[in-house]
Amino acid sequence: MHILIVKPSSLGDIIHGLAVAQSIRDQIPDSTISWVVRDRFADIVHSCPTVNGKVHIYHRTLGGLFKVCRELRDETFDAVIDLQGLLRSGLMTFAANAPLKIGRSDAREGSGMFYQKKAPLPADGLNSHALAILLETLPFLDLEKKLISPIQLKHPEPSSIDPGLTDRLPILLIPNSRGEHKEWPFFPELTKALNDSVSDLVVWDSPRPWESPSLTHPERFLNLTTKTSLPEMISLLAQARLVIANDSGPLHIAAALGTPVLGLFGPTTPAQFGPYPPERPANHSLSAPDGNISKLTVKTVHSKVLEILKA
Repeated sequence: MHILIVKPSSLGDIIHGLAVAQSIRDQIPDSTISWVVRDRFADIVHSCPTVNGKVHIYHRTLGGLFKVCRELRDETFDAVIDLQGLLRSGLMTFAANAPLKIGRSDAREGSGMFYQKKAPLPADGLNSHALAILLETLPFLDLEKKLISPIQLKHPEPSSIDPGLTDRLPILLIPNSRGEHKEWPFFPELTKALNDSVSDLVVWDSPRPWESPSLTHPERFLNLTTKTSLPEMISLLAQARLVIANDSGPLHIAAALGTPVLGLFGPTTPAQFGPYPPERPANHSLSAPDGNISKLTVKTVHSKVLEILKA
């Protein structure tokens, strides 16, 4: 069976889509899975061996939309799944040469008119986890709506990023997210507390620069902000003993890889956007009082980290 998944963006959403693809692969081992992805996120899809068909690159222009639609018309699929649910992804689904076109019942911008089958929402409706909503598309392929194994992402060896990472399982902190309102402001203070309380190497990774804090044991800290590529970040996420992050793409990558995680949430909720599945023992979350991320104290997060490490 040749299946096309339309999920152009964003990073965290693509990771959820790759988890759906992995479920398809686990249930139909000989399937061919192709993908439509926005150019800026193509590396993450290329790094996943589960996507063994063609990766169609979408450039976010009108010409780019027409180009990818022409490509999809020239290829033959058994089924198309639109996991995005927006007008542009609906048009791509319409253009794709396939007898079965599946989409989301909560699709927006009129994209629902391009589907033959619409996946129902889970029992909690729009309050359901984002990945649970996507898994509802699988029964239309006669598959179970569940995750079976973690996703696989190709990445370099951590030692190639920095020699200090050789044979180390660091605590990895990702201080940034797509929106400042979701960013916990106390990562430097948490790093100081961890530097004084545990012997683990603490690593920072972020596309934006962060100034290193003054530490009692500077040899147990590594600041890689602005220094890593996306594949290198994946390497750090896969190698980590624990990943601590805001509601962000890296948090979802780590959870999908099976790495223990601690997600920090303010205006968004773990029930909808937390590490999935929430019942997995390695997936942890903390929610800020009143949805204000700055009200989540260093003491609360530090205590939770020590509890996780001890377990």
